[in-house]
Amino acid sequence: MSVDLPPDSRSEKKKRRARKSQLRVVIDTNALYTGSASDLVRQEIANVIVEGKYPDLDILWYLPEIVRHERQYQMQAEALKFRPAINRIERLLGHNLALTDAVLLDHVRTKIEEKETELGLQEIKLDHNLVDWPKLIHAAAYRNPPFEAGEKEKGFRDALVAESFLQLLASSPRTPDLCRVVLVTSDGTLTQAVKERIADSPNASVLASVEELKGLINTIVSNVGEEFIAQLKPKAAKLFFVSSDAKEVLFYKEKIRERLMEKFKSDLETKPQGTTFRENGTWRIDLPNFSRKEGRRVFWTSRIEIDVEAGTVITQNEPSNLAAWVTGDRPVQQDPGSTPYTFLSTPITLQSVLQNIDYRNLISEKKVISHKGRDVFETLWSTEVTMSKELKKPIIEDIKHIELSCQPIS
Repeated sequence: MSVDLPPDSRSEKKKRRARKSQLRVVIDTNALYTGSASDLVRQEIANVIVEGKYPDLDILWYLPEIVRHERQYQMQAEALKFRPAINRIERLLGHNLALTDAVLLDHVRTKIEEKETELGLQEIKLDHNLVDWPKLIHAAAYRNPPFEAGEKEKGFRDALVAESFLQLLASSPRTPDLCRVVLVTSDGTLTQAVKERIADSPNASVLASVEELKGLINTIVSNVGEEFIAQLKPKAAKLFFVSSDAKEVLFYKEKIRERLMEKFKSDLETKPQGTTFRENGTWRIDLPNFSRKEGRRVFWTSRIEIDVEAGTVITQNEPSNLAAWVTGDRPVQQDPGSTPYTFLSTPITLQSVLQNIDYRNLISEKKVISHKGRDVFETLWSTEVTMSKELKKPIIEDIKHIELSCQPIS
C-alpha cells in the first residue's frame, strides 16, 4: 500500500536525490600493475569497482591515456615472454599455432579494451593545448617534481599523469559535497607535484593506496564526517599496533600473526607461476582505515603486507675440487692457527682421483630470485566510541586474504 508523503517530505526527498555526489577516481600505473599479461588491473581494484554501487554516491573511474598505454606496454612485454614456450610446443606438435608476435600483441589490446568496458573505466585524453610545455620542460631540466633528481631525466610519464588529473579536476565541480576528485598513486614525487598544484582545491586529494581509497569511500557513504574519522584514526592505530616492542595491543593480545598463519597456511605457500620456491619476509602493518559505523561501534580495517621473494633452484657444477686433483694440487689440512691449506704437487693416477673425490662437493644448488612482491591480508576489527570520542573494547571481527601481488624482476 503506497502512502503519499506530505509536501515538505517529498521536497526533502527530491533535495536528497539532487544532492547525490560524485567521486572521480584517477588511477596511476603503480596502483594497477599486477605483473600479469592477462589482467589490466589488480583484483582488489576490480572488486572495489564492481562493489562500489551506492544510493547517494556515484563513483567514476578514470585512466589517464598514458597509464592505459603504459599498462598495454607492460602486458605486451609479459605476453612476448611466452614466445619461447610457444615455439617449443609448435616443434613438439609439428604444427604452427599461428600465434605470431603480432597476434599476441593484438590479443593484449583486445583484452584491455574488453576490461575497460567491463569495469566502466574512462580514459582521460590529454588536451595538449592546455599543457604549459615551457614550464614542464623547465621542470624536467632542473629535476623538479614529478621529475626525479639524478643524472638521467626520469618522470615524463608521471608529468603526463599529473596533467591529465589536473585537466579532469579543472572540468569538475569545485564543491566537495557535489564532487571529489582523487588520484591514487604511490609515487612520491608525483604526489608532491600534484599536491602543490591542488593546494587551493578543497575537492581534490592524492591517496597513496587502494586501501586509503576504500577508507575514503567508506567515510563518504557512512555520513560520519571526515573530521570525525580523522580524530579517531590515531587512537585506533594505538589500539591495534604500535611497534614490535609494544605488546599490549590488539595485534599481539589476539595473536593475529598466529591466527593468520594457521588460517591461510596454503595462501602463504602459494608460488607465482613459473617459480619453484617462495620465501616470506618482513611483515608490514598499515595504519587502520575506517570501514563503517553501526550505532556506537566503529569498524576498522588494518592491512598486513608480507614481503615475498620467489624464484627457481638451479643445479650447478663446482669443478674446482676436481681440477685440484687432476693437476695434483691436493689440499692438506694444516695445524690450527696456521694457513688453512697448503698444496702438494705430486703425481697421481686417475684411480686415486676417482677414489678421493667427494662428489657431493662438485654439485651445488643455488636459489635464483625472479619475482618480488607482497602478500596482502586484512584484519577487520571494531571498537566502541564514547561521547568523548575515546575508543574502547576492541575486538577482532575477521581476517581476510586480499591478494598476492608478485612481479617479475626486470
